Amino acid sequence: MEHLLGIAMGCMGMSMDDFCRCTPSEYYAAYEAWHDAVDAAERGKWERVRMQCLCILQPYSKDKLKARDIMQFAWDKEVQTEIPEAKEELSREEIMKRYKIAAKRAGLH
Repeated sequence: MEHLLGIAMGCMGMSMDDFCRCTPSEYYAAYEAWHDAVDAAERGKWERVRMQCLCILQPYSKDKLKARDIMQFAWDKEVQTEIPEAKEELSREEIMKRYKIAAKRAGLH
């Protein structure tokens, strides 16, 4: 618990009151948003460094360079391995059937 409090107050900028009032799911959502923002900022910095290196090296290369020729990052591999999901076409009946099952599971019917 103290570890989470340290992250909330030290890294995320939450007050003690904000932390104490959060439910676990609210804290998790706030943490995920904060982590994604920090991760995006860090990636942006590294992407700029890669572009600078590309601009510096391109005049001295016989071939046209790509940014990934200069440096490869873990997130480059993530992008390459993503496979778009095929969206299945559902009929209205199938959609309503799935809705009723989900509503029953949630205790709404």
